[in-house]
Amino acid sequence: MTKKNLIRLAVFLTCGYLVLGWGLPEAAQKWALALPRLSPILSFFGAIASRRAAGWLILLGIPLLVLAAFKNRWFCWHLCPMGFAAEMVSRLNPQKGWIRSVPVLNQMLAGALLLSAVIGYPIFIWLDPLCIFNGFFAAWREPLVWLNVGTAIAFGTILLLSLIVPNIWCHRLCPLGGLQALVHQLFHPAKRGAAAGEGRFPALNRRLFLGAAAGGVAAVGGRQLTGKKSADAIRPPGAVTANFNGVCARCGNCMRACPYELIQPDLGLTGIDGFFTPVVRYRHLAPQQEQYCFQDCKACTEVCPTGALRPITVEQKHEIPMGRAVVYRDKCVAWAKKEYCVVCQEYCPYQAVIEKPQDGVMVPVIDADKCRGCGACESACPADPIAIIVRPV
Repeated sequence: MTKKNLIRLAVFLTCGYLVLGWGLPEAAQKWALALPRLSPILSFFGAIASRRAAGWLILLGIPLLVLAAFKNRWFCWHLCPMGFAAEMVSRLNPQKGWIRSVPVLNQMLAGALLLSAVIGYPIFIWLDPLCIFNGFFAAWREPLVWLNVGTAIAFGTILLLSLIVPNIWCHRLCPLGGLQALVHQLFHPAKRGAAAGEGRFPALNRRLFLGAAAGGVAAVGGRQLTGKKSADAIRPPGAVTANFNGVCARCGNCMRACPYELIQPDLGLTGIDGFFTPVVRYRHLAPQQEQYCFQDCKACTEVCPTGALRPITVEQKHEIPMGRAVVYRDKCVAWAKKEYCVVCQEYCPYQAVIEKPQDGVMVPVIDADKCRGCGACESACPADPIAIIVRPV
């Protein structure tokens, strides 16, 4: 292995270890989850789409664009961990000529992402290589839950494609590589056809235009035809209310950051465009789970690279409902069996469960104005099946 590839291997292993976070102190784990923000596709396009700049961390994507202006795709060939893995797998297949039949789509994808982000529904934002790499390693957090492995599918798919058609990811598909190429051409137009009379920015006249047009149409269609079921799930605190499925990158950061293992990937609850977006699962969806969204925890809101989960303060979290608790009286020990049980009221941190006399027994009633959908009542409910369940707002 060459010196260059040894360095790339070291970068790959280091990034993987940081994302896994095994043995790292809590402060270091938080910074390790900043890896996706190094991509301008996630940091800039995500901020444009969510209409929110996620603090100064958005600036982490600037160095890569500046570097691309001077060295075309230097990051791809020297530092990108996803690119390194795809290239190593590509070497296992000696049939290198197959890629010639595949059109160059990466610049078109970059253009599609840009315009669709402006519209507010950035299609294919989850194709960002740092997002895919991060999602793969974030899936193997402890304790291991099979559902979390869904975020690793894209990584495996790219490796399989690279084995079938060597170099297809880096040379034909990667939108981050396409964005870097476009930036480089912007500063060095003579390298791609300007001398032949094709205009100052030939790439911008063709691939970027076609990609942007397709992305714009897809974004408008995505907003109108999909996302209808996005509200059918309980989202982590701070989730944007509009176009969440489009803005979310499926990077796995929020799942990795949650100290209570409440956030898991969606497998179709919110529609076809919501696959692998984060949803909060309490005991009625995950019977083994007996945790709730602690009222002073906002860890997941601090690590989202796109703004799909906006940063919030503890005070803001106390005012934002994630869902509403619903008492199913036919299952409730107090309501159905006339036995004393107000465990849900004892555990509720927001005093949203009120005791009400009913046939000589105190029964629980939900104060919708106070309930924040944290899941404490659902986690503590002793009934079988569970008698109090948090539903989406």
